[in-house]
Amino acid sequence: MIDHNAIDRLARNIEQHAFRRGYVSAFTLAGYPVEQNEELTLHVTRECDGLVYGNAEVNSAEAFAACVRALDGRVDYIVHDTNLPLDTSAFTTKDGEAAPKRSTLLPYSDMHVWVESVRYMLFAMVRDLPAKNVLLVGLEKPTDRLSGFFQTLIASLRGCCGNTWVHYLDKEADAAAKRTIGDYYKRADIVIGAAVYRQVIRREYLEVCEKGPLLVDAGIGTLAPDAAEYAREKGLRMIRVDNRAAMAGMLFSLIQSHDLVSRVMGRGEIDGIPVVAGGVIGAPGTIVVDSIDQPTIAIGFADGTGRIRYEPDNAKEAARIERVRNALGGDGSHG
Repeated sequence: MIDHNAIDRLARNIEQHAFRRGYVSAFTLAGYPVEQNEELTLHVTRECDGLVYGNAEVNSAEAFAACVRALDGRVDYIVHDTNLPLDTSAFTTKDGEAAPKRSTLLPYSDMHVWVESVRYMLFAMVRDLPAKNVLLVGLEKPTDRLSGFFQTLIASLRGCCGNTWVHYLDKEADAAAKRTIGDYYKRADIVIGAAVYRQVIRREYLEVCEKGPLLVDAGIGTLAPDAAEYAREKGLRMIRVDNRAAMAGMLFSLIQSHDLVSRVMGRGEIDGIPVVAGGVIGAPGTIVVDSIDQPTIAIGFADGTGRIRYEPDNAKEAARIERVRNALGGDGSHG
């Protein structure tokens, strides 16, 4: 049963918190990583560098709808995972009959937030990461909703580390393969558990390790109890990935990209002179300004291929950019 009062209280809390601080507000809606009986789980409100945000995990279209209705107009952005196993088309399509009327609805990938969380944490914690051997442990045939997580994480770390090795715990291994896997553990500087809610880091394998590796729980609950006990006995560092930094980073990027497309990007005219902004490729000689919605600077001239010239080629161009700068008030020049 959906607790509509709890949703309303959380929406009101985010609205008031953002108003008091003068911050932008957002709310993310994701699914549960693995099958659950719960229909809805609400999480605490967070604040980060001008942003107040909350999030919920939903397990039914009804829970998704209840959140959108409660949040519409109370947060600036409602952000939904594109991989939800629910029919949310009435809310998320451009012409959806129940789409938010006052809040902006934006899509994101929850799986990629998980992946970026691992990368950001490793970059921050391990200064010489390019010289480290990283072993990722997971399942060849995962059954969770984030089934692409393991392969995406593998791809994202390759090239960032000295060596990136993979141990599929559920894959049959012959004697030669077992020796290779054993060698991976012996030489590993970092062991990452990358299955969702599955105990894939096992004591029997940690006992083979010779370098005292950093153990990273990237899937929440990937360390078997006896493996964790063994790690404590040996003084191995164990960390569980926290996705707050990557979630905030995703929201900043998503919101600013939306702002770029909806307010900065475009083409128009200033005092009869054609102008473009925000990445729109103008015809050669078109004046490039900093924003279509609220232009303040004439940056230079489009070259017709996406690049900018900062100096006029002739007297006609010089006169045109001067007219735009005068229309913008004052100098209106770049820099």
